[in-house]
Order: sequence, then structure tokens, then C-alpha cells
Amino acid sequence: MNAVVIRLFPLGRLALPILVLLHSAGCDSKPSSASKGETAALPAAGAAAFDPLAYARQLLAEAGYPKGKDFPKLEILYNTDEGHKKIAAAIQQMWRQNLGIDVELRNSEWKVYLDDMSQLRYQVMRRGWIGDYRDPNTFIEVMTSASGNNNTGWANADYDRLVKEAGAEPDRRKRLELFRQAEEILMRELPVMPIYFYVSSCAWKDSVKGVYPNIQDIHPLNEAYVEGKDTLVINNAAEIQTLDPALARGVPEHRVNLCVFEGLTNYDPKTLDPRPGVAERWEISPDGTKYTFHLRDCAWSDGKKVTANDFVYAWRRVLNPATPTDYAHQLYYIKGAEAYNTKKTDDPSTIGVRAKDDRTLEVELENPCAFFLDLCAFYTYYPVRQDVIDKHGTNWTREQNFVCNGPFKLKEWRAAESIMLEKNPAYWNAERVKQKYVKFLPIDNRSTAWNLYLEGACDWVTTLPLDQIEDIIKRPDYRGDTYLGTYYYSFNVTKGPLMDRRIRKALVLAIDREIVVSKITRQGQKPAYHFTPPIFPEYKSPRFDVRD
Repeated sequence: MNAVVIRLFPLGRLALPILVLLHSAGCDSKPSSASKGETAALPAAGAAAFDPLAYARQLLAEAGYPKGKDFPKLEILYNTDEGHKKIAAAIQQMWRQNLGIDVELRNSEWKVYLDDMSQLRYQVMRRGWIGDYRDPNTFIEVMTSASGNNNTGWANADYDRLVKEAGAEPDRRKRLELFRQAEEILMRELPVMPIYFYVSSCAWKDSVKGVYPNIQDIHPLNEAYVEGKDTLVINNAAEIQTLDPALARGVPEHRVNLCVFEGLTNYDPKTLDPRPGVAERWEISPDGTKYTFHLRDCAWSDGKKVTANDFVYAWRRVLNPATPTDYAHQLYYIKGAEAYNTKKTDDPSTIGVRAKDDRTLEVELENPCAFFLDLCAFYTYYPVRQDVIDKHGTNWTREQNFVCNGPFKLKEWRAAESIMLEKNPAYWNAERVKQKYVKFLPIDNRSTAWNLYLEGACDWVTTLPLDQIEDIIKRPDYRGDTYLGTYYYSFNVTKGPLMDRRIRKALVLAIDREIVVSKITRQGQKPAYHFTPPIFPEYKSPRFDVRD
């Protein structure tokens, strides 16, 4: 999932490693909290220290730009946010000082930023990836050529092959080794520039109940409420791009979609383990490739019954090559899904999802997938109504047309002002929904949002002002913890000097990440020298800060 956040590290000295591990129970990998407080590994006795800055300058000279001479001006794109701006400015200064390269900064609001990302209208771009499920695959597969979230123009056949082989590998240790080999290619090619590993950075009032810190910072509001108020006000920090689950791609969109839709499964608010949603129960075949979901008797917000065919239609719609989604690859675990999405067949009936009857959905996978039930809670897997979309087209998400099946429904959407949701009486578990209204604000100015929070006009803020962070983290209502995400920059590798891997590596090595996390973000983030966060037991990521 694409994220909005910030941070960094110091250069001109040995970059101390961060130990990385990946899960132990089966081929799935759920994160461990053991990564908190990790210590850096020191060079072996007698080993020559690696000077990343000297090597960066050497690579730049080998590429034909000694001391940055004649190197064309670069542009960094970031979405509007004070934290992103400070980090981009720090990178701008480091590249100028360390490599002699001039950089311009450009910011844009969230919708434009996402569009520029999808269309590769950038050179260097601020990015963030939050794991969509608790397995290292959620990071490794992002950079496959089939991923709609790659957005760099980079493709590597060996990388794609290794990730595909890992998906079919039942042996846990072999699977993790395939991931390691793939990430080694990624850290050698460097279409991405890891900066730091996230911590959650938010605050909510003690009066907000039924919400719990967790590693993905995902909070179902089914049973959440704020004491003494009929409206829970949350600053979402951006104007969302869409309410269409097939087209959504960011954390702000996820927060709202989680309120108005429900998949076959839902998240446990404390553990994030998948629990029954629209599906009240399911069976899995002994070989792990066939799922039979039994849907409960539940309805859409207009009273019409939710059926298995709503899921068949929604999933086929995501996979339709004509649908402008970035998340089709999330359904490639389903048999025949990739072949249909990549136009190897034009017959959607070859996709392994079928409605046996109105309340029975059968799904066949390409290979066993230990995290498939987690995926069924993710927004790309939500049901949508064909009759509504056929009638209204792209306008189906307007408030007068919108039909949903979650605990809340859309009451009002005022662009750039707020999204107001109200309790959905047609929701199957409406008696457990305690909050009458949920209001999302799109304020991207952290200080403005924080002031509203202090004044009591907002109950929950999802970003915090960095100039006050040292005081904020001492407050009892600060909610900061390990977060399954990586803050990074991406390179458009399709044109100009950034096509040269040596230049990309020089730029990556010339960043002092310790400075970023200690002087800018200051919330306990860890400098990132690889892509996958160090919170999965038994998986050790290869690092980029080595000689070729």
C-alpha cells in the first residue's frame, strides 16, 4: 500500500548494518516485534571499512560525471507535506554537497502526485510502501514488472522469475532464500532508494475506544467510538483519490474504504488476523489451493442482498485489462488471473472464482497461499455491484449513487473539505457499530491538523508536526510503534542519466540516513539499507551499501 510519511542517516563514514529477519511459522511470515531495539552489526575484525561516499564519487566519475561536472539538473517530486519537504530538501543538499549535483524540488497534492507516479512523470520521487499483509512477499513483489505499484520503469526477468518461484515454493526456507536472491538483485540494480523503516506516527484521544496499535496501523472502525460524541473526527492528511476499491491505492483511501466496504474476511482490530466478514465460514482443500466461502445473509446499503456473484464481478473487473487499476497483480494468486489480465485469454470464465450459488463462492489458486485470507480483507478484494456501475459508470462513487456493504455508508463528500460517513443500518453487524458518524478531514498541513486536535475539533491525527515532535512523543496520547513499512525514493529508469545503474547507486550511497532519522523525523525510525523491513524472523535482507 502506498504511504505518506518521512526520515534519514549520516554519511562519509561506515554505514552500520541493521539485522533483518523473516517469520518462522510455515511459508507465511507474520512479523515479530523482536526487531525493536535492534543493534547494528560491526565490521569483522581486520576488515577494511567501506567508505560509501568515496565509492559514490568513484561511480559517478566512472559514469562520466566526475564531481558532478556536466550532470543535468535533477528534479525530486514529493506530495505536499512538511515532513516530505524537509527530507527532500536534505537529500537535495546532500547530493549537491557530496556529489556536486543540482536538484530542484517539486511538490503536488495527493491526487496529482499519484497520477504523476502512475504515468512516470518524474525523475526522482518520494515513495512509501506499507505492507498489505504480513508476509515479506508484500514488499518483494512490489518491484516485479507485473506490479502496478512498481512505477519506475524497471524490469528484471531474473527478479520476476525468483518471485514467481517463491510463490510456488512450499518449503519455507527455500522460499525465503528465493526472496533473498530477488532482493539482492533489487539492491544491486537500485531502482529504489530506501531511506528508513517506518514507525506509526499518530495520536488519538483517550476518549477514542475500540482502537488498538498494530504493526500495519490498520484500524477497523466497526466497533470503535468516541465517548460523549456522535461524530468521530479523523484527519486523513490527504484528499482521497477515489472510493472505488478497484482503483484505490493509498493509505488515505484504505482508511475510508475500510469503513464503507467489507470483504470476505475482515481484520481483527487487535491482531489483524483475518476473521469472518461477509463470509461467515470457509473450507480449504488439503492441498491449500481451493477455498469455499459461505456467505452470511447480509445486504448492501440499499437493502439488496450481497451475493457471491458480486465478488465474481468485482474480481473480474479488477483483472479486466481495461480497468485502470494498479492492483490487478494482487489477484494473481488466483488461478488464471494473470493470464486474463495480461491478455493471454479474453475469457473471464477462466479465472478461478465462481459463484456456486448466491451464498457460496469457490476460489481456486495457482499455488497454496498462506496469506490468502489476509488478502480477502484487503480493499482490492471488496465486492462491488455491477448494476450500479453499469448504470452510473465512473459516477457510481458519487454520494447520490454510492452503494456499499460496510459498517458505514457515505453521507456527504465535500471535495477538499471532508468526507462524512454515517452508520449503515443495513450492515449485517450494525448492532455492534457504536459510532453514528465518522468524519475524515483532508488536511495536509500537520501543524494545522495538530492545532485542531489540541482544540478538540479533531479526535485523531494520522501525521504529526515535526517541529513539535519531541514534546508530542512524551504525551500519553501519542501512538508510535513498529510499522510494517519502508520510506523510500524511486528513480524513473526509462530515460536520462538515471538509466545508468552506477549513477543510481552513487545517489543512493550519497545520502546520510542517520541525519534524517535523528535530526528530521526523530521518532525512533531505523535507517534503511535494504527494502524489506527488518521485522520478519528468519529472513535476512541483502544490503545495498557494498562494493559491486
